[in-house]
Amino acid sequence: MNRTWDQQSAEVDLSGYPHRFEVRGAPRSLTWPDVCAHCGGPATTRIRIRRAFYRRSHGRRRSPGWFGYKVVSADVPFCDSCSARHRDTVLPRSWFARYRWFLLNPAHIATIGFLVLLAMFLPSVLETPLASSGRKVAWGFPGVFIVGILWTVGVTWWMSRPDRFEPPSEITTACAISQDVAQFFEGRRHIYGLRNQTFADAFQRSNQARIWTQGDQARMWKRSMVATILLIVVVGGARLLLWLYEGR
Repeated sequence: MNRTWDQQSAEVDLSGYPHRFEVRGAPRSLTWPDVCAHCGGPATTRIRIRRAFYRRSHGRRRSPGWFGYKVVSADVPFCDSCSARHRDTVLPRSWFARYRWFLLNPAHIATIGFLVLLAMFLPSVLETPLASSGRKVAWGFPGVFIVGILWTVGVTWWMSRPDRFEPPSEITTACAISQDVAQFFEGRRHIYGLRNQTFADAFQRSNQARIWTQGDQARMWKRSMVATILLIVVVGGARLLLWLYEGR
């Protein structure tokens, strides 16, 4: 099958997993079997795995959203023994390691600038008489500075969110999920890498109706070709109409 660049990238990323399935839908919408993803025994609990994807296109980073990344997460089933082992072996991270990107982010240069401007303007605004007609106007500048502070702090906090995720362990890496590999005109679709044979078989049976097939791949390319032709026709028609209008 001719695979898209996103599919190829995901398959390379999950090449170390012996069992791989491409499945339609968001990870949390799937049916996760009551089988431990690590050992294949009866599952009794769930552990949330999360990963942030900073998508790239042919070696160059391209932002998939307003804040530069997308988070893929799922509550994966595990048994009590494997869950306990995960808690015992997960690598601890210091407070500074989790918050350093937020604290040392260059965006805080703007935060400091807004704070300085607020400190400069606020005393004179507070001295403005309550009955003054220009009081509302005077408060406009501090309002802008306060919004700027909240905005830069909020964006920086969100951008540094992946640093605060729980690090993976030998247990939780038994199941890995790729970025969204669907085309822009399709619903979400991910590739799942699984290590345990028993869990892989149960996962496949539970989501058989959503498994992506060669027939689906062929239909995707046909729809992509039709969408490309329609786009060319629409853009070409618009340019022709513009040319005819300008020629009058």
